[in-house]
Amino acid sequence: MRKFHLFPKGEALSSIIWMLFLLIPILSLVPFDTFEKIFLGILMLLFCWFYRNALFQKRYFTYWLIVQYVIAAFYGLKLGYIYLFMFPAWQMGFGFSKMKNSTFWLLFFGQVGMIVLSFIFGPMENPTFGGNQLLVSIPFGLFTMIAPLPGREVHKLIEQRKQLYQANQRLEAEIKGEERNRIARELHDSLGQSLSVMTLKLDLAQKILTKNPQMVSTELQEIEQLSRSTLKTVREIVSDMRKRSVREELIEINQALTAGKIILKTENEELANDLSDTQQNEISNVLREAVTNIIRHSKATFCTIAFSLESGWLRLSIRDNGIGAKELIAGNGITGMTERIEKIKGTIVIQDDRGTLIRIAVPLEEILND
Repeated sequence: MRKFHLFPKGEALSSIIWMLFLLIPILSLVPFDTFEKIFLGILMLLFCWFYRNALFQKRYFTYWLIVQYVIAAFYGLKLGYIYLFMFPAWQMGFGFSKMKNSTFWLLFFGQVGMIVLSFIFGPMENPTFGGNQLLVSIPFGLFTMIAPLPGREVHKLIEQRKQLYQANQRLEAEIKGEERNRIARELHDSLGQSLSVMTLKLDLAQKILTKNPQMVSTELQEIEQLSRSTLKTVREIVSDMRKRSVREELIEINQALTAGKIILKTENEELANDLSDTQQNEISNVLREAVTNIIRHSKATFCTIAFSLESGWLRLSIRDNGIGAKELIAGNGITGMTERIEKIKGTIVIQDDRGTLIRIAVPLEEILND
């Protein structure tokens, strides 16, 4: 049995807040002592229901909007309640992907016409809708007319963020897949061959054990050397597996900052590919420590990680808009960051600049080799 949801997941709070504003026209009808008030009250309940349905359904989205506009127009003409148009107007903007472009513009100009008619005929039907009330309603009505346009742009930004998140997830999966394939090749090329040779030598030693003991001793010595070499190869592979690239680290950093409600912006991150594996591993650890400090101590809302290349040096800056680095504490991983950068012959400077700014410069391999 399909579970009933009053509002879509993640939108319940905002939907309830919006619908609380509908209490104003409902309370204005109290007491329901005439047929007209009862009829208007029923219309408002229907308006709430159609508003809620439009949050869910894509197939009948346009129809729910039209019904809301009709009820809003009735209230606008009868009582001068222009603000009811705001509900379908915002829904139209956020839900434009659920309708054809031509339908969007047809509804847009239709709602403009209905709002204009409400301003013209509202005061005729309801004499109280005039004077100061009319003057107050005019700017609100003008804003409501254009509300679908900013609503549409906000929806586009939300969708772009979703697409970016999905692209990051795909990139992360791709990186993991590449890493698995690399490890598989390492194991096949290094361990596979060594173990095959060891198996052949053990099989040979078993066959000649009684016939030629001296040769068996030689074979066992070679097997021992081969096993030591294989063990060394395994250690190198494991050590290499523990290394992280800057690209991999940035994926983890983005997830951590997003969880901490901090926006990340990166610039020229592809330049980090020019670094050696050792350099990338050390810088990845420094990035992780710096971002951990930002999340724990900075109270920042924005973080920028920028790369640049200058005279054979890769320069990296990590900047946030938090409380700054006026009282830097060595225990916050700063000593460790400094040691890691010095290990790869680089420099690091940490300063207070409307937030914390970390500047790192690392020589590329060709500079070190000169």
